[in-house]
Order: sequence, then C-alpha cells, then structure tokens
Amino acid sequence: MPKQKQLLKLSKKKEKHPVAGPETADDFLAAGVEFEEAGEKWRAGDASKSCRFFTRAIDMYGAGLRRHPHSFDLAYNKARLQYEISQQLRLLEQLPTPLVELLQLAVESHRYALAQKQDDADALFNTAQVLTSLAETSSGGHTGGPTDRENALKAFREALELFQRCLDVQEYQWNEAQTVMGTMSTTPSQGQHEGEESNVSQEQPGTPQEEQWVSIVEPITADTLFDTMIAQIETITAMCGLMVLQDPSGFPWMEEYSNSLFQRMSSFTEGSDKLQELFLSRANFLCAYADASFRVGNADLPTYQRELNSAFSNDQDLSNIPQGLCDRADAFMAFVLGTYSAMASTPLSDLDLTELSDLHWRYLTRALTDLTAATKLPDVVNLPKIHIRRGDCELMRFRLGEAPTLYKQAAQNAALLLKNAETYYRGAVKLAQVEKSQQEEWEAMVKEAVVNGLNGGGRKISELLRRDRARVQAVIEEMTDEGLLGRRHLAILEHHAA
Repeated sequence: MPKQKQLLKLSKKKEKHPVAGPETADDFLAAGVEFEEAGEKWRAGDASKSCRFFTRAIDMYGAGLRRHPHSFDLAYNKARLQYEISQQLRLLEQLPTPLVELLQLAVESHRYALAQKQDDADALFNTAQVLTSLAETSSGGHTGGPTDRENALKAFREALELFQRCLDVQEYQWNEAQTVMGTMSTTPSQGQHEGEESNVSQEQPGTPQEEQWVSIVEPITADTLFDTMIAQIETITAMCGLMVLQDPSGFPWMEEYSNSLFQRMSSFTEGSDKLQELFLSRANFLCAYADASFRVGNADLPTYQRELNSAFSNDQDLSNIPQGLCDRADAFMAFVLGTYSAMASTPLSDLDLTELSDLHWRYLTRALTDLTAATKLPDVVNLPKIHIRRGDCELMRFRLGEAPTLYKQAAQNAALLLKNAETYYRGAVKLAQVEKSQQEEWEAMVKEAVVNGLNGGGRKISELLRRDRARVQAVIEEMTDEGLLGRRHLAILEHHAA
C-alpha cells in the first residue's frame, strides 16, 4: 500500500467571523482528511457509504488543487487515496470505472504530485508502486497482446527508475542522519538556562483557534531502505514472466540489475528487522529468474533445479514462517509447470520421461507438505488461498497419471487425488465465506465444480455457467495456463456445458 503522510493538526488564532467555505490549502486539506476519516469508519461495515466519503475526499483535494495548484499535500493526498481505493475490492465494486482506468488516473495524479516536490521519497515510492500495479493489471498475462505486454514492461521500467531515485534520496537522508547522530553523541547537550524565556507562545484562555496542518517527516532507518529495495526486487520478479513472452534479450540486463541491488543491500543488513522479508523476496526472484531463463532456453534442467534448491537453502528455517512455506511451495509448483510444458516441445525418451515424472511427483509432494504445514501455524493469513493452492497441487499430481507421463503412482491414486482436490477447494469456499473474500470464494467455487465435473458430476459447473459464464471461463482459462487442465478435461467440461 502507498505510504501515507503523517499530518499534525496545529492551531492558531482565527478571526471571529466564520468562513463560508474552505479558502486556504489547509482548509481544503482539513476538509478532505475529515471525509477520509469518515470513509475509514465505514470501510468494514458499509462499502457503499465508505466509497462515497472517499470520493468526496478526492473531490475536495481536487477542488483545493484548482485553487492552490502547487500544494504538494493536496496533490499527494489525492493521488494516494485514488490508488488506495483501486486496491480495495469491496470499494471497487461500488465504482463504474474499470480498474485499469482508475490506475491510469492514479498514475497521472502521482506524477502531478511528484512535479510539485521531485525529491520527496514517499511520492517517488508511491508513484513507482502505482506504476507496478498498472503494469500487472494491463499486461493481460498469457492472453495479452504484444502491445499490452510492451506497455506493461515500459511501466515496470519507469517504476524501477523511480524506486532507484527514491532509494538514492533515502540513502542520502539516512547518511545525513547518521552524521548528525554521531555529532550529537560527541557533543554535550545544552539545556535551556534557568530563567530563560521560552520561544513558544502562550495563548490566552478562550482565544479563538483555527486549524493548521503540517507534515511530519519520519526519520529514515535501515528498514526504510529495505522497504524500497524489496519493492525493487518484487518489481523485477513480476517482470520475469513478461520478458519471456516479450523481451527475452533483456535477461542479461536483469541479472546485472539484481546483482547490483543485492550488493547494495549487503551494506544495510546489520540491525534490520526486515532480514526475513528480504530473504523471501530474494528467493522468489531467483526462482522466477531461473524459471524464465529455462523457458527461453538460457538454462537447462539441472541448472534450473540447482538454482531452485539453493534459493531456499542458505540455512534459513522456514518451518515457522507461513509466508516462506507458501512461497517455496509456489516455486516448486512453478518448476513442475515450467518443465512439464517443455515436454511438449522437446521429445523425451521413456527413461527421461520417467525420471522427470518422478522429479515432478517429489516436488509436488514437497509443495503440498509446505502448504499443509503453513495452515497449522498460528500467524497464517489468507487460508482460503492456501487451500486453493493445495487443491491445485493435487490436481497437478493427478495430471501426472495421464499421457504423456503416465506416472504409475499418480495413475493408481487418480480417484483419491481428484477427491482430495475437490475437498480442498470446498474447504477454501467455506473459509472464504467466513473471511468475506469474494475473489477467493469464486475461484474455489469454480475449481470445485470443475473437479466435480471431471468426476462425472456436471450439475455444479452447469449452474455456475448459467450464473456467470464469462467469469467461469476466465477461471478455466487460468487453470489451463497453469497446467491444471488439458484438452481432454476441457472436452469433458464442454460436454457438461452443452
């Protein structure tokens, strides 16, 4: 989420005659903040009312900017709130504007804010963040066209440039702070002499006051630097899949960029609370980069496997880290999908096919073990998504028993694997209903119906198709892209849909 400016409400004398409406930039800022606070109050209970208050806040900031076009605080708050709304599914459902258009508006607003104060680290960070969201949303994934992917890569690259500028500003401020702290530690502090008058003005009781707002500048710490570096790692991780489809020649640049970033990180690791998050971000990138390199032919299978295993080693114990267990499971599943897809274009001997299938089975089993362990930890979050991934894992193991792999253990347990997948998806539906996670609920519901259809029951999938055919087909297309369904399965589902 974007970084929010901390605002401090001050007071000063005001005239006895009330002002009819907001006049100064601070007046508009105060009114906008009041609408925002009301929106936050209703966010959990009434999404429609919350969205109306947030919209009024944006309008108020916009009205203030028309009167005070160079007010950085007004521009910053307007841009930040536009992006925050775009990242809340319950609020998005209240708006008629498509997500891509909302993000494009947020990008324009962030650029305007940045033009008012080009060296503001928070504005640089937020602008980069909204650009990454725009890139991820507009790329179209596997179904996007070359123009969509090229525009997404362009947005990603601009985001990286802004993150880099942000890091440079933060590092400069951090070094300045370290110098000041060093000076203070060697210079005796001098308090106020007894009897010396304070410069703080004392207002008389009953004096009318008016509000004034000032931004609180939070000190730069090593963790602040890590937040920006982690955001950079996550951005180049997201770029890996796109570059496979759009720009395979760009991998040497990405390797050079990541190595430089990792080297820079090593200077700030001491005393940071972000080391665990840093490790996971780095491991996720290394796995994504190895997968992309394999897909474009820059790495062979042994190299991919070696990079995968080393990314999550480094003596890092993930047994009590739910996010780490889930990330490692996702990396194992991506390895299976990437190498499974390679079989379609590279003829393999029966011996090689058996060895690869055995490798796939072992990695999927390890992934399932990690996901199961994550569900048992007390600080686990997003249980519906984890149960969906458990179902995906069982469905991938089920597919190993079919042609061309015909893996014996999978074929012998095909009915059980399908039953397990259906159970996990059904559990995800119930958990999502409890957590009111509509997106996960729909995904799990469709996947449960798909597996039920593969088992011979077509009623559930037929009902969902009548309810919303486009959304059902979108989930099925995603399942096909992820290797969960093949042509034979699609034919069965088409028969149920007829």
